[in-house]
Amino acid sequence: MSTTATHDPMGQPHELVEHNLTEHYLVTAAKGMALIGGFLFIGLICMSLVSIIGRKIGFGSVTGDIELMQAGTAVAAAAFLPYCTLLGEHLKVDFFTEGMQSRLKRSIDGFAELLVAIFAGVLAWRTALAAISIHEAGEVTPLVSLPVWIPVAALVPSLAMMGVCAAYRFAAAFSQRKMLTGGEA
Repeated sequence: MSTTATHDPMGQPHELVEHNLTEHYLVTAAKGMALIGGFLFIGLICMSLVSIIGRKIGFGSVTGDIELMQAGTAVAAAAFLPYCTLLGEHLKVDFFTEGMQSRLKRSIDGFAELLVAIFAGVLAWRTALAAISIHEAGEVTPLVSLPVWIPVAALVPSLAMMGVCAAYRFAAAFSQRKMLTGGEA
């Protein structure tokens, strides 16, 4: 395994190098969540195609396709957040830090990861509370009667894992040995 990061400014994906067992488990879990999100997107695309083609040839559309698409897209997109966090590929404005020394830039990026970890933790906590509240209220979608708490609750693991990954990147930014070569931390 190479220990050098290849970070392409044009946004091409780079290799995420694992240095220890913790990183291995984080990367495995994050990749697994991203794969689940990808398969969910593929399922949503198939459902949408069936609905569109069915409408065009006269068989009708999938009942509740729009509400299922809304719920599924939120869950699928959230599933990519932990892996994106491990790669250090969140949107960031590094115009002001571009010319800084790498040690100072690494520290600033490390504190940014701490903010992401805190933000993700608060989001996971509040989303879990929202799911509980929606469950107690018994809210369902209008067409297919999908309990709304289910997709809301499905967001929580992704947000929590994103927080764990960001916290790890925060720790890696201030470690004596370089860890997680993806991104800048």
